[in-house]
Amino acid sequence: MLLVLTLMGLALPAHAAAGKALSPTTYKTLTSIQQQMDQGKDSAALAALQKLLGESGQSAYEQAVTQQMLGYVQINRGAYAAAVKAFEQSLALQQLPDRTAQNLRYNLGQLYLEQDLPDQAIVILEVWFDKQSSPTAEAHVLLAQALAQKKQYRKAIPQLQKANSLSGVPHAEWYEALLAMHYELQSYPDCVPLLKKMIRLFPQQGHYWQQLASVYLTLDDRDTALAALELAFSNGVLNNEQALLQLAQLYLASGVPYKAARLIEQQIGSGAISNTAPHRELLAHAWSSARERKQAISALQRAMQDGATPGLRMRLARWYVEAAEWRAVTEVLAPLKGKENDRTTSQARLLLGMAYFELGDTDAARETFRLAREYPGTRQSAQQWLDFIGAPGTPAVQPVTLRTQKRPVRLPASIAHNG
Repeated sequence: MLLVLTLMGLALPAHAAAGKALSPTTYKTLTSIQQQMDQGKDSAALAALQKLLGESGQSAYEQAVTQQMLGYVQINRGAYAAAVKAFEQSLALQQLPDRTAQNLRYNLGQLYLEQDLPDQAIVILEVWFDKQSSPTAEAHVLLAQALAQKKQYRKAIPQLQKANSLSGVPHAEWYEALLAMHYELQSYPDCVPLLKKMIRLFPQQGHYWQQLASVYLTLDDRDTALAALELAFSNGVLNNEQALLQLAQLYLASGVPYKAARLIEQQIGSGAISNTAPHRELLAHAWSSARERKQAISALQRAMQDGATPGLRMRLARWYVEAAEWRAVTEVLAPLKGKENDRTTSQARLLLGMAYFELGDTDAARETFRLAREYPGTRQSAQQWLDFIGAPGTPAVQPVTLRTQKRPVRLPASIAHNG
């Protein structure tokens, strides 16, 4: 927290109201100390104040003023705990003029927050509010901050709302704090009008649009969430990668994959979405969902340039199987043939064996199916294929395409083309 203290009330009157007064000697001493403070001589001022407090004969009013000044010296030194103690002692004497005491309470409230003492801050600030005829917007924010530290969000929210209404200039951070409190309370319906107002006040803050879309999604209103992000995109304020990807995902979820694919492709081209394998794979998924085989294959091929993971190889191979491009299937999956046996590699071997069979290479197909047979998840399918092919030396089966040949088994759903 940035500590900005109100230094009003630090002037030293020779006489105070209600018969309270500084003796000429004390007044002269405090005036000298104040000059030292103005000159940045805080160590000398501190020593002089401590000496003055140690002298006998000071009136209660003189002690209150001296403790007040001591608190400000400690603040200058960054000794906030010592400043708190001095201010508390000054107020406890109940000798300061009302205006000076009010300034001291406000400053003490800030110090309590600086020292992570929200309970004390709330108490002193509520006293300050009771005695203040026209609290400022900043004062309402200060009390809201103290209440928020105690997770008393329902009490803090009206304080921030009042601060926003009093301020002549809108403060984004105040609105964001108010929004965060609604989130903490899970008051998502209240977030909608607040975010709409924030968008009107700060139209260039694209992340507010993104937050609005997220709230709509939380409220199970996907169509309005999509509309919000589309509007932000058309207004040119949806320019961060996360938001653009969220828009693409909403297009996919809403059954408009072509828009998702075009958006991702364009934004990768412009650099707004990074050209990484996962984003290329998402692009391929979008083109796949749009039934655009050529573009999907191209996106997967580009994704593999950044890292040909087994998962990417399998996705691309499925497309090649769809297109009956058997040679391409073998080129993509062959590197997985000798890998450690697991679910992905065993499925790859099953597809690879089918591709070899379609190309008429029954020996390679038989060898690959035997490898696939070693894994429990593909054991039955691989054995059925081996039974279908037959033992070495039997008449070769004329290969035909998977689209017309009646096969001994149906492809497992886990390796069938899933877009």
